[in-house]
Amino acid sequence: MDRHKIIKIMIIIIFVILFSRSAYLQLLKGDYYYELSEGNRISVRPINAPRGKIYDKRGEIIVSSKLSYNLYLMQNEIPSTGSAEQIVNQLSSISSLAESRLLQNYNNSEVNTAVEPILLARHLSKEDMVIIAENRDILPGLLVKESSMRDYIYPNKMVHTTGYIGEINENELISFNKKGYNYRGGDFVGKSGLEKEYEFYLNGKRGAEQIEVNSRGQKIKTIGIKNPEAGSDLILNINFKLQSAVEKLLERNYNELRDLAAENENRSTPTGITALVMDIDTGGILSAVSLPDYNLNLFAKGISNSDYQELINDPLRPMINRNTMTAVPPGSIFKLVTGTAAMEELGVRANTSFYDSNGTFYIPNWSRPFRNWNPVGEGKLDFVKAIARSNNIVFYELGYELYKEFNGDKLSEYARKYGLGTKTGVDLPSEKSGLVPDDRWKRKNLNQGWYPGDSVNLSIGQGSLLTTPFQIASLISTVAAEGVSYKPQLVKIIRGADGEIVKKFEPQIVIDLREEIDNEVFAALKKGMHDVVNKSYGTASRHFKDFPLNAAGKTGTAQTGGANHAWFGGFAPYEDPQITVVVFIENGGSSAYSVPIAREIMEYYFGFKNYQNSRDKIYYYSRGNEN
Repeated sequence: MDRHKIIKIMIIIIFVILFSRSAYLQLLKGDYYYELSEGNRISVRPINAPRGKIYDKRGEIIVSSKLSYNLYLMQNEIPSTGSAEQIVNQLSSISSLAESRLLQNYNNSEVNTAVEPILLARHLSKEDMVIIAENRDILPGLLVKESSMRDYIYPNKMVHTTGYIGEINENELISFNKKGYNYRGGDFVGKSGLEKEYEFYLNGKRGAEQIEVNSRGQKIKTIGIKNPEAGSDLILNINFKLQSAVEKLLERNYNELRDLAAENENRSTPTGITALVMDIDTGGILSAVSLPDYNLNLFAKGISNSDYQELINDPLRPMINRNTMTAVPPGSIFKLVTGTAAMEELGVRANTSFYDSNGTFYIPNWSRPFRNWNPVGEGKLDFVKAIARSNNIVFYELGYELYKEFNGDKLSEYARKYGLGTKTGVDLPSEKSGLVPDDRWKRKNLNQGWYPGDSVNLSIGQGSLLTTPFQIASLISTVAAEGVSYKPQLVKIIRGADGEIVKKFEPQIVIDLREEIDNEVFAALKKGMHDVVNKSYGTASRHFKDFPLNAAGKTGTAQTGGANHAWFGGFAPYEDPQITVVVFIENGGSSAYSVPIAREIMEYYFGFKNYQNSRDKIYYYSRGNEN
């Protein structure tokens, strides 16, 4: 091939390359470079929206937001001689901001145009803000804008109820935007508690300012503004004074019980403790405590990996809300269910007599005895006294009789009538359903049939039965209100930033047994619970001695194969039930430790036990004087 042909071919190739590049730039990347050129004149800068506040029922702010500053990269303000990577590298070399984190946020951004800001870092320190301001000439394209940071005013209170926020993950981003919400990578969203449950109400809608800038990225004038919309506020049913008192009470008892266990190897070491106070007439949750917990402000800026690992690896599981996320046997509190089934199906009445001769019960043709908690026979008892004494022998007999008549299904049926085995619907995420075992469940999961011993065990709240504190609160409330229970509700009102009511939660009946269960049944159960607390032989009477009003309750010590769980569920006043109180001590050993806590909670509620002076009373006996 001669030299002229080679030159011609080379010229043709060069023209093809130039033509292809021109076509690429104009046809495929034309819109991008047009926006970029326009960006030399126009910039869109974010205006962040504050997250909604959380108030207690009296209007006290529990969770708010405070001023913070975020760092953005404006791509259209980067000069042609520079790049985002160079700016990030330069910034990290003179500030405390890690290059790897900045690049990760840059690369994970999902902006669609060159004029949209990319979030590089949240909640800048004062030192880093000064560095960015002083080095603006060598850090073109960087923008510091006002933002808001979650302010947990009481970071060690209401921890599991309020929950915390964290950076949105990929699954959340996809899920939320599929639902029609406008989230971006780097946004902070609710991860637990009310922060998560009411995310779409609490989260505000960001705004934007469209401005004209000069070649140095300096603002010349505002072209247009889209104002942000602040998130809606939550107003709770919780009374923060009561909540604070209950938290202090539980913390003191929890620490004392653990200290005593450390000194005596024969005592159980509690691993958790909870308490609930619920308004019987509405289902409103007046106080909800779960310990151990953690400091919410660890999450306000974004928790470090080391701090997070420390929390999730803690053997005491402080991240777990035991009121909703722990399901364990309820022990003898379940005798209220057994008693209901026995009165409805076996014809048992309040004065029906039983006899405990030696503290043991034998299933016919079984060699293993079922024992009472009291190893000495208690002689003749009527049904009401059997509740007050929490006599296992009587309820073993009732469980066995129900098995003989109905092949073991009736106890499970009545448990479900009371809402056990089903989520209560409380407005918190990750609530467990618990478990009510029956023949079908046992055959499916254990490949075994239902035996008489299963019914006998179930009759006193043992075996495979699993319940949460919220379910027990619902059970106690149903008995106290003689067949009716309301959905447990933490949030009372959702209020917009303009003060308008967005949503109001009216009391919602979720259990109604008034037409299914005779009033005589509830009267007998309530009388037994009254005697638990008020009669000298009642299992909780020692701790309620000289209590200023009539209360009622039921103790429960649930065997686990290791340390027992301690329960108490009660209501007050007996004549006109207003509140349900449930105390649960995980691995607490005995209900004897949960009863005095419940008494003290009632003392706080009704104003018998105050803070430093009368102005600090939490509640008064009359509902009309509630503050």
